[in-house]
Amino acid sequence: MTKRQIHTIQRPPRTPSNGPPLLFLHGGYMDSRSWDAHFLPYFAERGHHCHALDFSGHGRSDGHADRDALSVDDYLADSLQVIGAIGRKPVVIGHSMGALIAERILERSQAVAGVLISPVPANGTLESAMKLLLRYPQFLREVANIGRGRVSAQALRLLKEVYFSPTTTPETLLRFTELVQPESVRAICDLTLVGWRWPARRPELPVLVVTGELDTVFPPSMILPVAKRWNAELQIVADTGHALILDEHWQTGAAGVLGWLQGLDTAQARFSGSAQQLPCGV
Repeated sequence: MTKRQIHTIQRPPRTPSNGPPLLFLHGGYMDSRSWDAHFLPYFAERGHHCHALDFSGHGRSDGHADRDALSVDDYLADSLQVIGAIGRKPVVIGHSMGALIAERILERSQAVAGVLISPVPANGTLESAMKLLLRYPQFLREVANIGRGRVSAQALRLLKEVYFSPTTTPETLLRFTELVQPESVRAICDLTLVGWRWPARRPELPVLVVTGELDTVFPPSMILPVAKRWNAELQIVADTGHALILDEHWQTGAAGVLGWLQGLDTAQARFSGSAQQLPCGV
């Protein structure tokens, strides 16, 4: 697998902190700027050292020339490369496709904990994609147009209905379109086949799952198996859509994550205690 130059955004904490760094993993069709709009400054202001990367073929990272050949495994390799550069296991925080990468990192025990925001369902994206296309047959074409810089009134309407809460302003939608870029065809295919992957070992690590009450892409009912798999706390953010980290209600979601992070030491001790109580050979 090719090692590429991976661009990262770093936001140091306003005051020194001994807590683990936070590594933010963006969703499909996005890059690290989606985190820098709200979440990176929010958590850095509250004492967390924040890192966000552009996966290969996204943002300012290498790989644009062969983007459509890039896989989920390539994005995982990018993330592990950045973790190695950080030099310390982080809390991984992923949105949508990035949450799937976060799960793969957790499976390898390369993070101390994870936050999965609007995660890919355990059976993959095929069911969701079919429902979306039946309801919004022009959606994927409009997303592709936005990625090429062509934004129409219909595209903005569809973005609001599919990704955002009903109260979202036109200004927020327009800022969102500036972040949209093409996604790898192979990675999109990988996401549809997640359910065919043999489940990997699940280490005992603290995990939080966050989803929007109004998420049309991956509704809360689709997310429950992800939370169950990780024995995770589940937070459902009211009146919020799939683009939870950019939605008008982003701060409600961020505050919930912050509160969970503040209790992380207790959660880690609980998991460590459980692991120590397991009999030999289990």
